[in-house]
Amino acid sequence: MRRNLSLLLVLTIVFTNLLGIANSSFAYKNEPNILAQYAVLMDYETGKVLYNKNGNQKLYPASTTKAWTAYLVIKHVDDLNEVITIKDLPHITGSSMYLRNGESFTVKELLDALLVHSCNDVAYVLAKHVSGSIDKFAELMNSEAKKVGAQNTHFNNPHGLPDDNHYTTAYDMALMSRKAMSNPTFRSIVKMKYVKYPPTEAYPFERHFKNTNKFLTSNEKINYKGKQTDIRYDIVDGLKTGFTDKAGKCLLSSATKNDMRVIAAVFKSNGNDLYTDSRTLLDYGFDNFYSSTVVKKESYRDEKNVLFTKQKTLIYQPKHSYSVVLPNGTSQSEYTTKVKLDKIKLPIKTGDKVGTLKVYADNKLESSIDLIAQNNLNSSFSFITENVLLINLIKLILIIGLVFVLLVVYVFIKKARRRKSISKNVIDINRKKIKRNKRR
Repeated sequence: MRRNLSLLLVLTIVFTNLLGIANSSFAYKNEPNILAQYAVLMDYETGKVLYNKNGNQKLYPASTTKAWTAYLVIKHVDDLNEVITIKDLPHITGSSMYLRNGESFTVKELLDALLVHSCNDVAYVLAKHVSGSIDKFAELMNSEAKKVGAQNTHFNNPHGLPDDNHYTTAYDMALMSRKAMSNPTFRSIVKMKYVKYPPTEAYPFERHFKNTNKFLTSNEKINYKGKQTDIRYDIVDGLKTGFTDKAGKCLLSSATKNDMRVIAAVFKSNGNDLYTDSRTLLDYGFDNFYSSTVVKKESYRDEKNVLFTKQKTLIYQPKHSYSVVLPNGTSQSEYTTKVKLDKIKLPIKTGDKVGTLKVYADNKLESSIDLIAQNNLNSSFSFITENVLLINLIKLILIIGLVFVLLVVYVFIKKARRRKSISKNVIDINRKKIKRNKRR
């Protein structure tokens, strides 16, 4: 009887382990097999990696570098309508806008050429405009990359031309692409299909460029899942191509479907296999994962009464909604939120950060979202507190008053010391008189 129970126990354990193995492999049974040497698929909203093939191994990014260059130009140039006059432009190999010394373009026009046609000469011009030199701009690229978590990246130039000390990883490029796609101007440029420029005195021909990203413009076909399929893919809304002999074919892709955006970073591929691999990853993301909204910013719009203000009430809401991405067939964790408002400092302007919304999954902090003011908030005494001239006048009066008080104190102390000194002298004189009288 005991032997039978032992045998039953062993069979139960083995069967349970087999079930565990089956369940573990189920989550990966649809994971795609691609030809590219390096690749990462990332959910845009959460930054979660949905697919990884050698994602942290060193690679050469080629012209996908320009996505980061463009983002930093947008971030650090206040006015994209600022005009740049081309001068002292050296010869730069590779794809080009054919810039000539003496021509003038706005920063925005140059950004269009940089991202649509992948122009190396434009990358050089914009980098010098932002930082004054290529070396300084490379330092900016590296420091900003570290800020978004790209720890295994080192840029040495703004265009991605071959350089052994210019490298990154598929994961890092996905992170930087995610950051770049958070900028509306960047998003609007990378989805452009064509861009053209009228003739100039220095270059008397119209420039007409088509986006190098075949997902946006190509009429070619690829063999996809056994069928001849258009490369052009309507759900793709940009990013950036790249190629050098060392880097191979490279592509960053962004696509949206089912209220999700995913970013594919595919490197070291060949020919149109690059687009087969990229589409395979994009479809894998949409077919096997779903997005669930935890915080819908409009639902968390709230207000707080504030005394001694003209508007009486501060209205605020989260800067953005918050979603999680989950494998199909799974349910989300139990989420709770907590609002923490900052100490109110008047005046507050629409768009100012006024607090934080903390998001917890199963009582563990998962995300913090800035709370943003939706209205201006001014002091009831703003005619005083917000009047710079009056404030400066009051400061001057206070300073004069303080100086006067210090002067009075100084005079008082000086007089007190003089009295003390006189008193001491009088006492000394009296003592001397007394001594003389005693001698007599």
